[in-house]
Amino acid sequence: MTDAASPLGIDLSRVVAATLPDKAGPVLLVVLDTEEEFDWGKPFSRDNRGVSAIARIPDLQAEFEVLGVRPTYCIDYPVASTPESADVFARIAQRGTAEVGAHLHPWVTPPEIEEVTRFNSYAGNLDAALERAKLISLAGAIRDQVGVEARTFKAGRYGIAPRTFDTLTELGFRVDLSSAPGFNWTGDGGPDFSLYPNHPYWVPSHPTVLEIPTTGGMYGPLWRLAGRLTPVDNQAERRRNPLLALLRRARLANQAMLTPEGFTLLQLQALADSMLARGERVLSLSFHSPSLAPGHTPFVRTEQDRKAFVTRTLDFLRWFASRRGGRFR
Repeated sequence: MTDAASPLGIDLSRVVAATLPDKAGPVLLVVLDTEEEFDWGKPFSRDNRGVSAIARIPDLQAEFEVLGVRPTYCIDYPVASTPESADVFARIAQRGTAEVGAHLHPWVTPPEIEEVTRFNSYAGNLDAALERAKLISLAGAIRDQVGVEARTFKAGRYGIAPRTFDTLTELGFRVDLSSAPGFNWTGDGGPDFSLYPNHPYWVPSHPTVLEIPTTGGMYGPLWRLAGRLTPVDNQAERRRNPLLALLRRARLANQAMLTPEGFTLLQLQALADSMLARGERVLSLSFHSPSLAPGHTPFVRTEQDRKAFVTRTLDFLRWFASRRGGRFR
C-alpha cells in the first residue's frame, strides 16, 4: 500500500513492529470510546450531548480493578465539558487506576462551523486547520475539567488522516488507537484499514507516536482465503458477500472486531486465539460507553441486554488471564 492510499500516510511495507520482552505473555488493552449518546440509525446532530450512561462507569471500573485491568477511557468533548461526567474521570485518574485519553467527535466539538454530514463525521475529512482547532479544544477541555494532560488519542469513527499526526505530536500525544485492521469504511466516506497490521508499531512519519490498532480482522481455518476472495472496498458489501456468508455458515472464516458489541463470547475467544496463533502479542478490546446503559446503542436495548453485555466483557477478561496467560495493560 502506498502512502497516498494509506489513512495514516505510511508505507505499510516498511512498518516495524514494537516489541515485548521475549518471555512476556500476551497483553490486552481495554479501551472505551467514552462519548455522548445518540441514535446510531439517525443523522448526526449537534443537539445530542447527553452523557447519562457515564453514571455506570464507576461500577464497571470497580470490576476492572478487581481483575487488575487498567482501562483507557478516551473521552470526547461532551463528556469532558459536562461537570458531572468530568468529575467521574477526575476521581478515577486521581487514583491512578485508569488512563484518560481523548476521543474526537467533530460534530459536537468546537469550533462548530462545518456542515454536519456523514462525510464530515470523519474528522480526517475536515479542513486541516479546523481539525487542529477541534483537537486543541478537546485537549483543553480534558485538561481544564478532568485535570489530565491526555496522551492517548482515538479518532471518532476511526476517522484519522495522515496530517492528524502533526497536531497530535504538537499537543504531546504519544499513543494513537485509531486504526482498525481488516475494516473499510470508504463506502461511507471513511478510511480503509483493510491491509493494516494488528501489531503495535511506531508511526514512521512521527516516531514519537505509538500506533496500537483496534484488534480485528478475519479468523477461522480459511481466514487467509476469505480475505483474498471477498471484496474489501466496502464493509456493507463484504457483509452481503455470498462467499463470505457460506464460509461463515460453515465456520471456516468470519470477520470480527474484538468488542463485546455485536459479538458473542465464543467469537471473541476465537478471534483472540487466531491473533495469538499468528504471533500477535498485544490485543485491544474496545467498546462504546453508551452500551453500558439500555437504549443508546443497537447492542444494548434492554436491562437484560446490559447485564449480558457486562457479563460477556468480564468473562472474556477472565478467560484471557486464566486460560491464555494474558496480562492487562
